[in-house]
Amino acid sequence: VIDRQERTNCCTRAVDSMLQLMEDGFGWFGRFTAKRPWLVIFLSSLVCLLCSLGFLNYTTESRPEKLWVLQGTQALEDNNYVTSVWNNEPRYNLYYATGSQLETREAFQKLYELHERVLAIKVSASSNQDQFPGMWDYERACFRFGDSCATVTPLDLVDYNITLINSLSDAEIAERIRNDTYYVTAAGRTFNQNDIVGFDSSGNVAAYRGLYTLEAHVVEENGERTDVVGEPWEEQGINIFRGDNSPLQTYPQFASSWNTEFAAAIEQDSTSLTIAFLIIIAYLVMTLGRRDPVDCMVGLSVAAVLGIGMALAASWGLASAFGEVFSPLHAIIPFLLVGLGVDDAFILVTGYQRALKTADHWEDAVEEAMRKGGMSILITSLTDFLAFAIGSSTNIPALSSFCVYAGLGVLFDFFFQVTFFMGALVLDARRAHAHKMDVAVCCTDGDENHEPYKTPARGWLCARCSWIKKDIGEPVFERYAKTLLLWPVRIVIILAFLTLIGLSSYGINQMTTNFRADWFLPPTSYLIDTIDIANEYFTQSTIFNVYIKDIDYYARQEELNNVNSFLVNSSSVIEGSSDFWFSAYLNWASQTAPYAAAYVAANNTMTDEGLFYDGLQAFFNTSSGNRYAGDVQFQNDQNPQEGIFASRSAAQIGATEFSGTGQDRYDAMQNVRDDLARAMVYDDARAFANSFIFWERFGFIRDELVKNLAIALAVMASIVFLLIYTLPIVASVIIAIGATVLDVWGMAYFWGVQINFVVTIFLLIAVGLSVDYSAHIGHAFKEAKGTVEERLVEAVKGTGPPVFNAIFSTWVSILILANAQTYIFIVFFQMFTLTTLLGGFHGLVVLPVLLTFFGSDNVDEPKQEPIELKEGTSTAVKEIV
Repeated sequence: VIDRQERTNCCTRAVDSMLQLMEDGFGWFGRFTAKRPWLVIFLSSLVCLLCSLGFLNYTTESRPEKLWVLQGTQALEDNNYVTSVWNNEPRYNLYYATGSQLETREAFQKLYELHERVLAIKVSASSNQDQFPGMWDYERACFRFGDSCATVTPLDLVDYNITLINSLSDAEIAERIRNDTYYVTAAGRTFNQNDIVGFDSSGNVAAYRGLYTLEAHVVEENGERTDVVGEPWEEQGINIFRGDNSPLQTYPQFASSWNTEFAAAIEQDSTSLTIAFLIIIAYLVMTLGRRDPVDCMVGLSVAAVLGIGMALAASWGLASAFGEVFSPLHAIIPFLLVGLGVDDAFILVTGYQRALKTADHWEDAVEEAMRKGGMSILITSLTDFLAFAIGSSTNIPALSSFCVYAGLGVLFDFFFQVTFFMGALVLDARRAHAHKMDVAVCCTDGDENHEPYKTPARGWLCARCSWIKKDIGEPVFERYAKTLLLWPVRIVIILAFLTLIGLSSYGINQMTTNFRADWFLPPTSYLIDTIDIANEYFTQSTIFNVYIKDIDYYARQEELNNVNSFLVNSSSVIEGSSDFWFSAYLNWASQTAPYAAAYVAANNTMTDEGLFYDGLQAFFNTSSGNRYAGDVQFQNDQNPQEGIFASRSAAQIGATEFSGTGQDRYDAMQNVRDDLARAMVYDDARAFANSFIFWERFGFIRDELVKNLAIALAVMASIVFLLIYTLPIVASVIIAIGATVLDVWGMAYFWGVQINFVVTIFLLIAVGLSVDYSAHIGHAFKEAKGTVEERLVEAVKGTGPPVFNAIFSTWVSILILANAQTYIFIVFFQMFTLTTLLGGFHGLVVLPVLLTFFGSDNVDEPKQEPIELKEGTSTAVKEIV
């Protein structure tokens, strides 16, 4: 006897066996949960409790330099050198003043009053008295040029002398403002008019600017660096310049302004996020069950939300135990998990309700719901997790930490939906089959003929919504699926699909990289006005320093001259912004005995090493050289012959945090480095400003984004193939998911979005959500039987309603963020709107059409009886058979 069977290859049989084993495992667990729901709920709650213990290690971080600095870059290496040798860069504290009568004695009297109040600020280092004892005022805490504080304000024009101010007329004040001879600081350094005075288009003074510079007083505790003197001093200084200072309007921009304003900005939109959270919960309650007193599933909806809350608690606790910090960006994770959790809940409940129609007992329906629904949400959860796992490998701390939190959240959301929520579903099923009302479980509906989810129950609960027909979804989507089978409809959809691809490709090509600190500020922030005034009336620049390490300064005088030429002549450096100590020293030595005897004018060097170092120390003790003393550290202050340990010199470049694109700032920084490297080996001399650690990322961000998306999509495709494994279906799903991500990225350009690491996070989320919207349809099509057309109708009819509910609920809930005030939430709304709309279009419109082209029939062939061959049958006949 020979059985006629279809031959299958080894790989297909192995995949079939694995998937069958997984389905059987979900089915077994569904049966187990149906028998012991309280045990499952207890064990899952215990897991949540144990993981939540990690909150004991919970830490937050809001400092931009700790969150958004690309690790392993040149800027970070330079920063480490600067902090180790110079402790830290100075803290620059600016103020701006406007008013209708600025060229007057009254205006300068007010500026002097503000200056006196600044000098009167006194703070203590609190718990760090051992390191920084006593009280600290500006004179003690300031960064110095020689003996004088590095202060540049309009009062330099009147020598900080109130008697002189009171003696000057308004006309004399105006004359000093326009006379360059007065632009010399108390430290003897000259400066430019635009450093302190801004003019309007008519040539009238429109604004003043002042600078107070503090030395760094940094303490590191638990890996965090805090300026224990500067931060409390700046807090009081900000209050002075934010107060009523009539007749002037004053605006501070202090070193600590950004951190405090960032934190306030996030808090403003947190309320909107909470409202969005409540909206999606309400939608879940409205759509999960029937509109009758027994089957309305209000209690089960609450259980679904509790499961999401447990996922948040467990994932945040475990991430905290791993040492991951929590940043303001992480505030969007609850909303993300709500969207995913609601999707999972819809899939499981819909599967249970459909299985209940044909099952002999409701426990069989639970088993079948877990068998099919568990596999379906496993696909989406696994791909979401892997997308975030890939993102966590990035060198951006905020992005890496976010992906760890979100990835763990996705895993725990899956875990608690198939354990805690399914346990609650079993309890809800027991209640419904006992004819007890939802919520009011002590009451019965009094209708013994009621069959849960098959016939409506009598009663008053949920009567307000009784007009909503629960089963409207499947008939509507059945008709919709049949419409998709029409050739004109399919042609229109394909044309729309290709048009979107074309527009998105154009958008991606046009999109620039950019990120500005002021994007994080709400419109009500005082820094917005400060930045507007600065941009309108003052030439903007960024101060950087050239840091030279412990080289042989005497032997390398030629290279030091090259560095001076770079500072003076480089197109990357603002003309007149540098004042190199080496050039000033040689100019002094050339005119001062006995050092002049060793000076060679031809090559601007000194020929005697002893005189070179002794003369340098002598220069720093003169009135003209005193201001440079803070720029050079000797190996031994008592013996300058031992050489120089480190030196620095400040200059300015035209790029700022608020000008041009991110690529412009990166290019300006890189040009400075390249020009400096031509003057001296870059490791021996390096150009650095604190801003550089943020600008560095713009040189890598697009490559980082493409790399993460490519890896995420590749891994996602592998998982989809492994769990669906039918090549035409897998290809269709991958096309839909890839096109969703491409379109979200490209169409964001037309909404004004630019590439940065915040957008990178949301594009990774788009990968995960697009899997949710497409994989369920693909998996349902793979399981369906019949012709291509019949399989499509069955897949869209059964899976379309829960997928649509998940899409619609996510989109409705984020509408509250349409008026968000801060950058993170604005981009969150934009990217999630695009993800839900385009993900829904590709999952519910494009994918079904692709399946009609690439899918095939799945009809069970009638089993053929084995053919019995009689003895004597010829060999040829046997071979044919």
